[in-house]
This record gives sequence, C-alpha cells and structure tokens, in this order.
Amino acid sequence: MPRTSLRSRETEVRMPRSASRWMLALLLMSAACLRERFDWEQKEDYMLSQSEDTLKDGSVRMEYVSLVNAPADALFMAFSDVEHHAEFVTGVTESKLVSSKGNTKTIDITNEVLGRPNRATIEWTIEPQKRTLSFKTVEAQFTDNSAEYTIEPSPDGKRSKITTIYYLRDKGGHPFPLHSLRSAIKENYVKALESVKRRALGPKAVVAH
Repeated sequence: MPRTSLRSRETEVRMPRSASRWMLALLLMSAACLRERFDWEQKEDYMLSQSEDTLKDGSVRMEYVSLVNAPADALFMAFSDVEHHAEFVTGVTESKLVSSKGNTKTIDITNEVLGRPNRATIEWTIEPQKRTLSFKTVEAQFTDNSAEYTIEPSPDGKRSKITTIYYLRDKGGHPFPLHSLRSAIKENYVKALESVKRRALGPKAVVAH
C-alpha cells in the first residue's frame, strides 16, 4: 500500500484553507466595490435613503443618506461651526460655547421640538480630516440623542454625500411619544441641511425642496 508523505498530507490540508482565504478576500473586495459604487449623477435629495430600527434597549437607530449640491469642505466648515448654529440653523434659537478642549466642544443649545423649546447641553466631537462630526447629549429637557455625520465629496468636488446615523432614546417623563420625536427629528434634519447648505454657499445657494 503506497505511503503518503507528511508533506503531501499537509499540502492537501493547506490547499482548501488557502482557497477559502482567497474566496474571503474576493468577497470583501466585491463588498467594498459595491459600497463605493454611489451614483453621483442622481438629483439632489436630502432623503436619498432612510432606515429605522428599534434596538434591544428600546432606543431607535435612524440612518439617512443625503446628496447635496455643495462642496464637502464648505458644508463641513458650516456644519462644524456649532457655537454659531443659532445664527443660521432654522429652529435653533440659542447655541453658546461652554467649553472647548482638543477636538471636542460643549454647547448649550435651545432648539424647537414639536413646537416647544428644548434646552440641552451637548458635546460635539469634530474630526476635520475625516469630515466627521458627532454629538452626544449631556443634559436635556425632552431628548436623549446622539448622532454621527460623515460628509464625502463627489469625484468632481461639487457635490457631497452625507451619511447620518442617529440614536434616539426614550428619556421618560417628556410630553412627546417616541414616534412623534422620530418625525420631528426627520423634519429638523432636513431644515438643518437646508440651513447648512445656505451657509456654505452664501447668497447663491438654492435650497428649495
């Protein structure tokens, strides 16, 4: 009976593993290509896609993808001017810098939620190199939210894709049911994008939707 060498048996074992690694690498590359295949020729749309999920802890995760006719750097500069949001963001009546350290800023803000003023202290983290902003609620009357915004430039630099991931938690004791807060967040998000675009582009901005 012919003997099989140890090296031959090792080769037989290794070949399937090697093939599986190549297959995994190809799948990852394909997934990356699909993620990058964004249609920049679409018309401007602040709600290009949206999704909502209720998590195990009862909080709600909302994700919005927006296509905006404005350069990414200009949008990021306007958006990250968080201490001056009251000057140009619709619905924000107060935005005051409390403290600043490194790439974080703590802001006292008052904005309108379902017709009522909502006073809050929030902490922003601003990462210019990634064109990413995020905030978390430190203290608020009616809301307990956090969010992350990522701004990506189009190949020609004239348009931007904004991906927003938003978390809404039931604070308890507030006068608004969670489903009402969801619709308010969506409405305020669109108003904020309009405001930020107008600030980024100045008088030439076209924001009608």
